[in-house]
Amino acid sequence: MDARGSALMVAEFATRHRARRATWGRIVGLSSGGPNDFPEEVSYGAAKAALENMTMSAAFELADLGITANAIRPPVTDTGWVTPTVEDAVRESDDLFHIAQPDEVADVVVFLCSDAATLVTGNVL
Repeated sequence: MDARGSALMVAEFATRHRARRATWGRIVGLSSGGPNDFPEEVSYGAAKAALENMTMSAAFELADLGITANAIRPPVTDTGWVTPTVEDAVRESDDLFHIAQPDEVADVVVFLCSDAATLVTGNVL
C-alpha cells in the first residue's frame, strides 16, 4: 500500500495542478532504509524502492509544469519506536550517523518546499 498510495496521491496532485493551471508545485516522498536494508521485509523494502523510483519519474515527467519531486530517506528517526538496542546499533554502525528527531526531518521537507529549492529535483536526500 505504501507505493500505491503515494502513486495515487502524485497522480491526483498532477491532475489538480494542471486543472488549476498552477505554475509550480512540490512533491516530497518519505522513504527509509536503502536498497539493501530490508532483506527480511521484502514487501516493505520493495514499496520504499518503488516510492523512490516513482518520485524520480515524477521529477522528469512533471518538470514542465514547474513541479519539483524529491524523496527523503532520513536516518533512524525517533518517532517513539527507538529502543536502547536500536540506539546501540546506531552508535556501533559505520553508516548511521545519529538518531534524528522528527523536527530535523521536517526541516528538510520545509526546505524542499521553499523557493530556495526551485532547482532541487530528482534527488533522494
